[in-house]
Amino acid sequence: MQNQQADIENNLKQEHALVRALGGTEHLFWLLDRNRAIHFALVAQIDRVFEPSAWHAALLALQQRHPLLSTRIVAGPEGAPAFYRDPDARIPLRVVENARASWQVEAAREMNTPFDWSTAPLVRASLLQGEGDSTIILSAHHSVLDGMGGAYVIEDLLCALGGGSLMSLPLVQPLEDLLRAQMASASVPGAMAPAPETKVFRAASGARAEVAALALSAQLTQAVAQRARIERTTVHGAVAAAVHEAGRRLSRAWRERPVRTVSPIDVRRTVGGMGQANGVYITQNVTVDDRAQGAPFWDAAREVKALLAPAQTHASVVQETKALDAFMSSNPSVDDAAGFLSHMLAFDVLLSNLGREPVASVYEGFALKALWGPIVSSGFADDQVVGVCTQGGVLRLTQASYTAMPGLLDEVSAVLNEAVAA
Repeated sequence: MQNQQADIENNLKQEHALVRALGGTEHLFWLLDRNRAIHFALVAQIDRVFEPSAWHAALLALQQRHPLLSTRIVAGPEGAPAFYRDPDARIPLRVVENARASWQVEAAREMNTPFDWSTAPLVRASLLQGEGDSTIILSAHHSVLDGMGGAYVIEDLLCALGGGSLMSLPLVQPLEDLLRAQMASASVPGAMAPAPETKVFRAASGARAEVAALALSAQLTQAVAQRARIERTTVHGAVAAAVHEAGRRLSRAWRERPVRTVSPIDVRRTVGGMGQANGVYITQNVTVDDRAQGAPFWDAAREVKALLAPAQTHASVVQETKALDAFMSSNPSVDDAAGFLSHMLAFDVLLSNLGREPVASVYEGFALKALWGPIVSSGFADDQVVGVCTQGGVLRLTQASYTAMPGLLDEVSAVLNEAVAA
């Protein structure tokens, strides 16, 4: 292990150099993060304890595998940002021995600690050590990773922790570069209509994130998946419908107006060519639910699927990427980006779903007990960010907010129970 780590150290000690420019969504996230921090976290729980030195070695192996995990962001002379490699950068690890606070408290601490985008690396980790198990919280600046990319990094980290060898991955270019030929002949979608109401950002200082979590039973998880298939919808559609109904039960504001939900859509399989690379390879789609409280549940779930389906096609990804590329090519300011978010997207819910079994559960000498997240914030004062992940046959939900809707996840679980029983 010592020789392997020495080799990694030597390979990492290369000259500071430009790695690549930020893609359109990466650039947008960089601007939004300068308005309000929008970094995110994933939480993995394993059934074994390792010495901190083993975690440090595994984190170092990650940096050897992924080119962007040793970078910082540098703004060019005309404002165009790029990733630059820092050969001496090491992913910091904060170790909490005999952790007494819940991982939710520690995750909230991570959410309340912004990244300095000008300092490498743009990821960090916190380790909570129990008597026979461990919890790792991986946090990342949202320009260097998206949720699915973060899940792949978790899998690589656990593989390295178990003694596996990680091969270096080639640098993958931004989404725009991968689609440049198709974008040349694609039409640009019409201008997006502004939201009826502008969203307000949280206070620039003093606001504190809260994080909650809830795991459905394996029985309910299976029942939701089976019923969703019967009803010709998806688990994502069912969870979205449940969040909307739960929110209406708990919030008068949600009962009095349509609920806007943004769903990040991973495009790795749709586009191809990026594999498990770091970077941001998503599009985002807003759906609007104007149903009244108590409206037919499965109708709502089917509508979510129907509204998202067009955005998941290759042609739509090309069009949306071209439109964003045109906007970002105008060199927008931080205020421009914030205005786009608050006036145009202006969502109430960010529903980020890693899907079913996104990473392996069994590693050499230990197992992944649970994967939680993504835990993230858009920067709005009152958004409810719900992370969804089904790992080991259990659907797990997280809620992150700076103005939390108390009891939301419990109510979501109740709505889903009612829906599968009806």
